[in-house]
Amino acid sequence: MKAIKEGEVRKQEILLAARNLFVNKGYEQTSINDILHVVDIAKGTFYYYFASKEEVLETIILDIVEEGARRAELILQDKSIPLVNRIMMAIMAQTPDFEGSDEIREELHKVENAKLQQLYLKAMLQRMTPVMETPLAEGMEQGVFRTDYPTECVEQILLLGHMMFDCDTFQWKQEEYPRKVQAFLANSEKMLGTKEGELQSLIQMFGEKQ
Repeated sequence: MKAIKEGEVRKQEILLAARNLFVNKGYEQTSINDILHVVDIAKGTFYYYFASKEEVLETIILDIVEEGARRAELILQDKSIPLVNRIMMAIMAQTPDFEGSDEIREELHKVENAKLQQLYLKAMLQRMTPVMETPLAEGMEQGVFRTDYPTECVEQILLLGHMMFDCDTFQWKQEEYPRKVQAFLANSEKMLGTKEGELQSLIQMFGEKQ
């Protein structure tokens, strides 16, 4: 048991060092030797935990998904926040929020890393859909939401929110954001079956891009 625990600590040390290097030096410019130097381990130790530098990045991405899911769970547990606000705040909590997260997202969104983007989206949906289904069901019981497709509704809002606002795929101009956000919230209202204008008060959650 002690060996397993120590092994997990070593793995996390590698991931932390790699994340910092990817952020500060760039993914392409970071070599496995750079990671070895920071963690002070032999190459064989690195390959015991990871098959490649790409696998390290994949693991970091999965960790980012988990971090977002945990933030969402904490938000959803706070009953002092109105249900609709909790749900939308939980969705917005999926945006990576740590020093250097912009650099990680930039790497994730590069054309040559399309499979990493696919990995993120698949993992995010698998982790977040069950988390969001519970409050959505609560809202349906209260008559706040009306939808025949609760699971699909959650999936589509998560995907749409990510593609529209969590990456620079479409390179919207800054002046375009207010309308894009309003449209996203209006369409989310329709999917959720809630009353018109229910979500518009949440527009400020989309930050400075508006």
